[in-house]
Amino acid sequence: MEPIIKNEIRLDLVFGVIKESWRKILVAVVVTVAVTIALVLCVPRYYVAKVMLAPEYGENQMGGGALSAAASILDINMSGSGVDAIMPEFYPDIVESTDFLVPVLESGVETQDGGFKGSYGEYIMKCEKSPWWATLIGMVKGIFVSSSEPYNADDEYKIDPFRLTSGEYNLLQRVSASIGCSVDEKTGVITLTLKAQDPYVAANMANVVKNELQSFMTKYRTGKNKNELMHSTAMCDTAYVNYVKAQAIYADYVDKHQGLAKKAYQVEEERLASEMQLAFNIYSTLCQQKLLNESEVQKRTPVFTVLQNATVPVKPAGPKRMIITLFMAIVSALVCVVIQVYKKYNGTENTASE
Repeated sequence: MEPIIKNEIRLDLVFGVIKESWRKILVAVVVTVAVTIALVLCVPRYYVAKVMLAPEYGENQMGGGALSAAASILDINMSGSGVDAIMPEFYPDIVESTDFLVPVLESGVETQDGGFKGSYGEYIMKCEKSPWWATLIGMVKGIFVSSSEPYNADDEYKIDPFRLTSGEYNLLQRVSASIGCSVDEKTGVITLTLKAQDPYVAANMANVVKNELQSFMTKYRTGKNKNELMHSTAMCDTAYVNYVKAQAIYADYVDKHQGLAKKAYQVEEERLASEMQLAFNIYSTLCQQKLLNESEVQKRTPVFTVLQNATVPVKPAGPKRMIITLFMAIVSALVCVVIQVYKKYNGTENTASE
């Protein structure tokens, strides 16, 4: 018998094997499809909500006017040469950090049917379903590894990001797995996604993640300037009190010594007037510094243009049951054909050699 492969695959021989063994192949495909459907049906459907943001950069982030113009002509990315240590490229790492995930975990959510209302952590523990094999694996792990409850919301327990229990860590891992963050290197557009088994929860938590990211970056970029503003505000308030005191002392002295012509009274009056003027000058300077610090805080506050807001998903994003089933059917059919071809022609060659 001719070999199935000389310099190329003999399709006529392959189709001949398929014609001879089509019943075996069909049985294998049917069994594979049945098992795949049984397993896929155990995986709960989930929904994905998406938010798209575009951060706006100021001159302080781009390195200044002339330098930025030269960089744009030379096609050089100057976004990392400014004063910010955290650029959009690091946002995916931020959303995976414990300090970012804990506030997200404690955010309030409500399901679409109104059957649950509580924190996102409670929703994951009480409402999110898992396939039976994941539950079985968790039970087996629980026999060998002791796991504590993540938290008890009734006691208003707060997670300490510095010291997590095993239950809290596992819960934060599930939250992290439900959040997606990607940054387009060319356009700088940030895409945030959130996956949940309830469409209303997915949309709400996508907005929560967006707000938390904006809040995180605002605190980071304006932290130093806000401290300076608090310091200048306190100094300005103190200077105002000193000015009012100096003004009261001067007015009281003038009222008591009005009409007196002694030189000593005039000298003292001039001294008090000078102190009052000095206090006013200090107060005026500090007020200007306060206004400058307020302007710096406003200037350093990041601006995110929302290109796409989160909407409640209409259709589930997965699992793609039909695609998975079709793929497994094709794979099983190909495997069966290869096995049947191998058995026939490899067995023939062995028999002929004997």
